[in-house]
Amino acid sequence: MSTSDSKRTVIVIGGGLAGVSAAHTLLQHGASVVLLDKKPSLGGNSVKASSGINGAGTEAQKANGIEDSVEAFIDDTTISAGSTLSRPHLIQALTSNSSSALSWLTSEFGVDLSLVARLGGHSIPRTHRGKGGAPGWAITSALIKKLEQAENAKVLKGAKVVRVLQEEDEKSGGRVVGVEYESVDSQGEKKAVNGSVVVATGGYGADFSGFLTQFRPDLLSLPTTNGDHATGDGHRLVLDLAGSRKGVLCDMDQIQVHPTGFVDPANPTSKTKFLAAEALRSVGGLLVDSAGERFVNELDRRDAVTEKMQQVIEAGKAPIRMVMNVKAYEVLKAHCDFYLAKGLMKKYPNAQALTEDTKLPLETLSKTFNAHAEFASGKAKDPFGKTNFDNAEYSVDETLFVAEMTPVVHYTMGGITIDAGAHVLDADGQKIPGLYAAGEVIGGVHGKNRLGGSSLLEAVVFGRLAGENAAKDA
Repeated sequence: MSTSDSKRTVIVIGGGLAGVSAAHTLLQHGASVVLLDKKPSLGGNSVKASSGINGAGTEAQKANGIEDSVEAFIDDTTISAGSTLSRPHLIQALTSNSSSALSWLTSEFGVDLSLVARLGGHSIPRTHRGKGGAPGWAITSALIKKLEQAENAKVLKGAKVVRVLQEEDEKSGGRVVGVEYESVDSQGEKKAVNGSVVVATGGYGADFSGFLTQFRPDLLSLPTTNGDHATGDGHRLVLDLAGSRKGVLCDMDQIQVHPTGFVDPANPTSKTKFLAAEALRSVGGLLVDSAGERFVNELDRRDAVTEKMQQVIEAGKAPIRMVMNVKAYEVLKAHCDFYLAKGLMKKYPNAQALTEDTKLPLETLSKTFNAHAEFASGKAKDPFGKTNFDNAEYSVDETLFVAEMTPVVHYTMGGITIDAGAHVLDADGQKIPGLYAAGEVIGGVHGKNRLGGSSLLEAVVFGRLAGENAAKDA
């Protein structure tokens, strides 16, 4: 077993947005970084995130004439989290650091976050993206590229951490002092790196035989948007710490089922689905059942839209489809062109062509489109409570973009218990010295439901907090 020593070295486990945010913050505070990721490439689920990143009181909001505040963001997040599971100290940390997090991304890494949209559950438009493709890719790839060129950062891919190391004497308080890992090509040889540790390994949304079976067996029949890396590795590492100084998990049964995953016509039974970004609905996409009727406020919270979709499916009114008009398509052209190229979305010259292909009743579609236009104009009130209408006018005679949707396991709100500074806590609520966590691996930030746009934000905010505090500790 070989060992690498440095008084100022901090180890980051995981190369998604939380991990690389922590790594850059560590470098900015003078520490050296060793980042380990079990996969052959960095990015995790972060590179897939396609709706945007939330921020309150940002320069982009001001440039677009949008008035927002941390207090309004706190209110929306608290309502979404629910009264019994909301944790004010974590929500405060997430929201109050949001504007500075976005400024950091734009100023330090040149990420374009100039466009702002309103997603479900938000009272104010605050979800930022750029003019190009998926914001998760744009943000995460920029940070990865710069990290891999950094002098004091060592990135080890194909390196799976199997144990977090602790000091054994009582005076140390179980301080975390390093990790033990195995390289994919090392035939089981274990190596060690010494230093404080930031756990940023992501969630457990693909851990069907493990945590999902344990905490939510009712979801095992659903597909997932998660890559095969999302198996709760960091959760287990923290649980496996020695004695009383081991981490604890919270809210492990709180798993977000996203309402809209693409059903691929070429492989409809695939267990892994592409996510249909919530942004598609925020710009005007409509959800209709097999009769061509709307059944939900498309911009309600994710848990509410999912519940309505599951009711439609149970009533035998599937498949559910998302329909977009040309104006909505043009706002998210890069997204939609990708979906079209993948065969996940189909373009129809008019509703008649759609009817011939899918058997959706033309007359019902026409009524649905006309009613939606009346709701948008204020002539009538939407029975589902929709109040925000962008690109709302649909016509059966114009081009339509259509895709089949299904609910998907998307995000795990449960995870490692931390404080507002990203320190990992033990069962007594005490900090475990030398151990930090950030990103989807942490629990308690979102309660029972995560708002769209807050996953990338959580990664950056708590990644930066973990990096800053770990640097002080190194």
